[in-house]
Amino acid sequence: MTPLPPAERAAAAVAYLTLLPGAVILFLPAFRNNRFVRFHAWQSVLLWGVFFVLTIAALFLSNVAAAMLFLLFGILASLAMLFLWIVLSIKAWEGERFELPLFGMLAERLK
Repeated sequence: MTPLPPAERAAAAVAYLTLLPGAVILFLPAFRNNRFVRFHAWQSVLLWGVFFVLTIAALFLSNVAAAMLFLLFGILASLAMLFLWIVLSIKAWEGERFELPLFGMLAERLK
């Protein structure tokens, strides 16, 4: 396998910053035909999208149910997301195609 150019690896790593950079990278003409960058951008968009939906659902439920339980869940989810963000960014920067179980399969279909 040939090594990927630094620009492609950097774009794939930047896609994991939040939802917005991943979505923007999907529409950039420079990466429209790049399967590696598009895979990481789609995986990022899916991962951050699910995280934001779960966060909003937890905020609504915390007003109704046990607030301390959802606070603990939020802290654990945020730490898990931080860990995933670091791992996925490093893997993308190294040129690896690291697939998360459900998100990687969906990203493969969408790229």
